[in-house]
Amino acid sequence: MSRKLLVLLILSLAAGSLYAQKPKKLPLSENDRIFSPMKYRSIGPFRGGRSTGSTGVIGDPKTYYMGTTGGGVWKTTDIGVSWQNISDGYFTTGSVGAIAVAPSDPNVVFVGMGEHAPRGVMTHHGDGVYKSTDAGKTWKKMGLERSQHISRIIIHPKNPNVVYVAAQGALYSSSKERGLYKSVDGGKTWKNILYVNDKTGASELSMDANNSRILYAAMWEHGRRPWQVISGGPGSGLYKSVDSGETWEPLTKGLPKEMGKMAIAVAPSNSDKVYALIESDTKKDLGGLFVSTNGGENWRKVSGDNRLTQRAWYYIEVFVDPKNENMVYVLSAPNLRSKDGGKTWERLGGTHGDYHDLWINPDNPKNMVISNDGGAAITFNRGRNWTTQSTMPTAQFYRVNTDNLFPYNIYGGQQDNSSVKIASFQAASGGITTDSWSASAGGESAFLAFDPDKPDYVLGGSYQGTINILDVKAKARTKIMAAPLQYLGVSAKDMRYRFNWNAPIIWSKHEPNTYYHAAQFLLKTQDMGKTWTEVSPDLTKNEKSKQGTPGVPYTNEAVGAENYGTISYVSESPHEKGVIWVGTDDGLVQLTRDNGATWKNVTPNGLPETLVNAIDVSPHDKGTAYIATTRYKFNDHRPGLYKTTNYGASWTRIDRGIPANAFTRVVREDDVRKGLLYAGTELGVFISWNDGGSWEPLQLNLPITPITDMKVHKGNLVVATSGRSFWILDDLNVLRQYRGKPSGVVMYQPKDAHLSNHFSQLNGNSDSFDGTSTFSGVNPANGTVFYYNLPKLKESDEVTLEIRDDSGKLIRTISSKGVKGFSGWDGGPPSKPTLSKKEGMNRFVWDMRHPTMPGVPGVYIEASYRGHKAPPGKYTFTLNAAGKSVSSSASILRNPMYPTTPAEYAEFDRVMSMMETEVTTMHNWINSFHEKQKQLEAVLKALPKDAKYDAARTQGEALLKKMKAWDEDMVNRKIQAYDDVENFQNKFSANYMFMMNQTESDIPRVNQPSLDLMRKMNGEWATLKSRADEIRNRDIPAINKTLFDAGKGAIWKE
Repeated sequence: MSRKLLVLLILSLAAGSLYAQKPKKLPLSENDRIFSPMKYRSIGPFRGGRSTGSTGVIGDPKTYYMGTTGGGVWKTTDIGVSWQNISDGYFTTGSVGAIAVAPSDPNVVFVGMGEHAPRGVMTHHGDGVYKSTDAGKTWKKMGLERSQHISRIIIHPKNPNVVYVAAQGALYSSSKERGLYKSVDGGKTWKNILYVNDKTGASELSMDANNSRILYAAMWEHGRRPWQVISGGPGSGLYKSVDSGETWEPLTKGLPKEMGKMAIAVAPSNSDKVYALIESDTKKDLGGLFVSTNGGENWRKVSGDNRLTQRAWYYIEVFVDPKNENMVYVLSAPNLRSKDGGKTWERLGGTHGDYHDLWINPDNPKNMVISNDGGAAITFNRGRNWTTQSTMPTAQFYRVNTDNLFPYNIYGGQQDNSSVKIASFQAASGGITTDSWSASAGGESAFLAFDPDKPDYVLGGSYQGTINILDVKAKARTKIMAAPLQYLGVSAKDMRYRFNWNAPIIWSKHEPNTYYHAAQFLLKTQDMGKTWTEVSPDLTKNEKSKQGTPGVPYTNEAVGAENYGTISYVSESPHEKGVIWVGTDDGLVQLTRDNGATWKNVTPNGLPETLVNAIDVSPHDKGTAYIATTRYKFNDHRPGLYKTTNYGASWTRIDRGIPANAFTRVVREDDVRKGLLYAGTELGVFISWNDGGSWEPLQLNLPITPITDMKVHKGNLVVATSGRSFWILDDLNVLRQYRGKPSGVVMYQPKDAHLSNHFSQLNGNSDSFDGTSTFSGVNPANGTVFYYNLPKLKESDEVTLEIRDDSGKLIRTISSKGVKGFSGWDGGPPSKPTLSKKEGMNRFVWDMRHPTMPGVPGVYIEASYRGHKAPPGKYTFTLNAAGKSVSSSASILRNPMYPTTPAEYAEFDRVMSMMETEVTTMHNWINSFHEKQKQLEAVLKALPKDAKYDAARTQGEALLKKMKAWDEDMVNRKIQAYDDVENFQNKFSANYMFMMNQTESDIPRVNQPSLDLMRKMNGEWATLKSRADEIRNRDIPAINKTLFDAGKGAIWKE
């Protein structure tokens, strides 16, 4: 055996052994482990973002997979009623280009990363191919990491180990990792079976349903520059293979020589019939739909309808009905269908627009799943009706802004949708639903600006400089474009104003009624857009060579995304009037310190051409600013963060520790702890404890998804993503206090919390909770949230948390030890909360309530046993563990929406405390007497029939009757189920609890009827207590003496 063969054998065995191992989730970072109790929460909105690949499962009409842009892979097993992400924890990038399920084994699923509709904005590269062998439960990366964008995956119909991948390749540079790839060993190894050149990738692949050796491929020469999209060239062409991809022949007869992006599809019901959708020279009107009736040998044009090939680089998709060779679907901005082989077309609606993929069930062509800019949708009647796309939190947001209302709102523009205003939590609800969000000003690419204290008017933009004002109360808009010129189809050099696709709009903190809108000039209005003033010269490099035709060589693309030489970010100093920072998309940083009268170029020395995507002026120092730069449009995925402490006179690069492939979009400084920084990258969130000296991941439970913007607001980190909507990390107070991994008992000072009536999954402390909910956004925890660190404790060690009000009165004690032997029952109290005592960081949420009251085991009382909420005020918390006590304090804040006065809160607290004390006494006595009653029954039953026990028996039976009578007056033990109260009347304790519950409200107020009834019932309770005291203090000691005298045991149970 040769040495070379031996090496190959060893490598092959190693690869096989590696694949045999169970797929593992991505490793946790050190911060993920330290801060594991902290959770980001997904708030929505639940409105789908772009999907460019989805598929059904042959033989299982309930199950579908959806690949999203930035949001990973989602699966439904209930026909789209609900979708669950199945790639989190396994994938290292978030954008999906293609998905395929093996026809012969539905457990085998392949996913190709990097969307195949390659926009200049909101498009994300991928990192190869992933495979699941358990229908998406676990995943393993299978190579082709440098392919960046994958357009199609086809799995052999009978052999799941034979897989074809169409790779478009790098978008912003030439590369050899593109073309068609094939694996015959389930993805362990790959062979490039069709390669044209380093600018040409595979845009489509089609397999003959009747002969798997026959393949058709569309090859696309393409690329992008920051200012231009290139779609077409000599590398574009159609190809056919009859030997499973070993050899290929170009298809040319009857086709245009000028070729751009193309799609090709062979009819499953007729192998001779092949359709090709071709972008060609639009000025010569050469493109359209072509058909071959002899397996691609000859072609003829059947339709030149512009709808089929418009905006070709983004669309160009053709599919054939599996059972009808003349029924053809073309996906474009509309979803089009022809029933006559492409001669005429009808438009199918019912879903979002901008279509990118279609799977047609080969067994039932009426069943399809379609992908578009709103996600995936399923039909069972050929598109007359589709499932909803409003159950997917996969929106792509450009920016984030917040107001100061309660609850505060988050604002952002959603890609290919409206802008959104969504509440940070929803009162009186278990989640953030559609009731808490609405469209805002502007459009999809909007910056949104407003007075955060009074956001009655919101300015929002969209592409090509359009801008309007939303009157929130009137729900109506006013258009205020600075120069209302139609720029669509116009080159940037010919525009009066060159606006970025995501053109900045900001509200002035220092000048009343003042807003800025940025093109290549900074524009200012002080009369809500009636007039605009240029307050700067052209602040860009203004390179005319980069402002020409934005789409070449065959189709122009002048919608605004390729506008270059524009202002990309504007930031006004929070400290100084007239100090404004500007960043441009061609790599400049400009500064005015005199309200625009003069400007200074303060670009970091040596900064390469780059997009300055964010500028953050330090909230702690007026001369300090941070910038986040982005060079992915030069195929440079390295991070680029810089800091100045002298108004830009000098800069320091501060991105050490962020991975080389995690390009940066945003950096923010914490507004409480100086030098605590947060960075948003293509691969997640990072944190710096030392002012950018070094960085570490702060991913926690946040999915791997592109971070487009962040804002530190009211102790929270608000995160905008491209593919997973908005997320919030609530508890920045912990990060602000963190000074390195502690070793002993530490309690972090809790954040002040408002009284509220919402519910959240974060009220608990489940390690498995991932911060998401199926149909609604996740509310923040409702209560005071504690984080504390513990050393390793013994099993017998107890941890307690004592809660006291401002006067020192003990409100509640929480323990790590649960109630011994507690077993819940219907109509009884919940179990008491317990403290976690694991080593390291722990979390507990005090619901602000007084202790839970006991119940009567087995008795259904339709009531709440929870203690009332403590009133607004300052509270002290003492943690006792390992022989050490540590204390901290925080306040319960009044809900600003509640009108309750301090005096009303005080009265409420007094009355509720009194009633809860009485209920606790009642039930403790009921339970104690019931145990004694059962013991007395047992003692009497065991007494011998000897006459000497007659006195004890008579006395005991009389006491037993007396105890039963008292018990029956206190509680009805026949009520054991919810509706039993309709049949059996409640007794005293249940009626008292009803009165107590009716006195407690979200907006607390003690009403006179409650006081009147309380006085009456307290009088009745005094009588009942007197009877109980007589039993306890006279009757039981008496029967115990009698039993002792007779030589029998006493009643002693509590």
